[in-house]
Amino acid sequence: MSDSLLLDSILDRSASYLIVIDSSDKILTINSRFARLINNKSRESLIGQNIIDVLAVSVELQAFFRKLTADVSEADIPEEIIQNVTRNSEKQLWIKFNISRVHSASSGMCTFIAGTDVSEEILSRREAERKAHERSSVLVRMGHEIRTPINTVLGYTQLLRGLDNLSPVAQEYISTIITNENSILHLINDILELSKYEAGQTVPVLTPVNIKKLIQDVIDSYQTQFANKFLSLTVEYKTSIPESVLTDPQKVSQVISNIIGNALKFTRKGGVAITVSYDKQLTVDFEDTGIGIETAEFSQVFEVFTQSGSSKEHMTGTGIGLAIARIFARLLGGDVVLVRSDIGKGSFFRFTIEADAIVSNRKNSLPVLDYTAIKGISRPCKVLLVDDVDINLAMLEIFLAPAGFDVSIAANGNEAVEIFKSFKPDIIFMDLIMPEKDGFEATREIKALDSRIPVIALTASIVESVKEQALASGVNDFMNKPFIPERFFEIISENTGISYIY
Repeated sequence: MSDSLLLDSILDRSASYLIVIDSSDKILTINSRFARLINNKSRESLIGQNIIDVLAVSVELQAFFRKLTADVSEADIPEEIIQNVTRNSEKQLWIKFNISRVHSASSGMCTFIAGTDVSEEILSRREAERKAHERSSVLVRMGHEIRTPINTVLGYTQLLRGLDNLSPVAQEYISTIITNENSILHLINDILELSKYEAGQTVPVLTPVNIKKLIQDVIDSYQTQFANKFLSLTVEYKTSIPESVLTDPQKVSQVISNIIGNALKFTRKGGVAITVSYDKQLTVDFEDTGIGIETAEFSQVFEVFTQSGSSKEHMTGTGIGLAIARIFARLLGGDVVLVRSDIGKGSFFRFTIEADAIVSNRKNSLPVLDYTAIKGISRPCKVLLVDDVDINLAMLEIFLAPAGFDVSIAANGNEAVEIFKSFKPDIIFMDLIMPEKDGFEATREIKALDSRIPVIALTASIVESVKEQALASGVNDFMNKPFIPERFFEIISENTGISYIY
């Protein structure tokens, strides 16, 4: 067998799609597999033909070769391309082409292309992504259903806490219930956020945020747990902090909460010191006096479902808190890093994000430390509550009525619009998902009647696309479930300017 026939035989037995074209776009050599891909003609009949002329049967391949044969520099030619190909109405293929330039003494500079069928790999990956998306979507829906009754239990537990003449033992029981329910909700939040991220449903939704207030809210939510372990939790501001910055408050809050929560689990004495500074970006440092992390395991602390060896003896938590913190920080243009850690001495984490300082139109208000101490309001204030769940309306009305608010309720969007016209509220709390007319449409109609009215969306757990839709409809702010009474009163003050009588 001649060398030429031997080479042709080797080419035809190859599992790859092989072709060489010269500088004038003519086919110098091609194997049978590539010939069948083009038009099922023999490889001999294609040699010497212009590659573009013989590709009329495949629009995808024609576009692929036009790009390769265009008058572009060699640096602009990619070394690898995955191209979908539909041939003769057959099933679609995905071929990974490796492209290289070769020099021939007789033909000059030529282009050598070797393709590998990666259809099975592509289809398997797409099927895996589809199943992961379905699984994550189910988890998100299931998490919402779980949170709804927990929100109700927690809300009414907070109402119990505000009753007069409770014994110290009863107060202690209620505090224990609230602490543990918050822990359950925090765990559910982490699982939901990880599921949403894996399903591709996580994007930042930027709004004006009072960073000092946000950080203090998170710290306040942990003070009881730190006190129960006789640990300190402090914050210090090293530089001037803008009154408002543009960022995603829910994600920033969860990052800070997850880092504090992680430190709480693994700190036996001492506490956690938080330091905040701002210089075009926000930097939040967390230094704890916990058990520390082995140097060899630094890279593992941000991996999902992973705990460091030094903390395995405790076996608390899920191992996703720091992973979620890093994911969110990077989505916001920053990061979470472990700066240092010493066994038996503690760890130092740093959280950074890009956050432009802005001027907010929101009114300054004093923090509400204990809603049960509120005995009146500085001036009359009408509140419209809109929710299709009666128990939620009753709970919110119980929070507001003793302080002197004039409250009206609506069970759906249609009722909300009609009551708005006659009641003329100063502020509206609007559930988003309701029958007949949802909160988005109701908000748009109300804003068309009076664009100045503040509308606060009531939400348990929503994907960012829904939050963006709510902002587009005219929503001014979000009140997250479970309802924290103190935050509820603060939002009213921030949006109406009223103050409270204690």
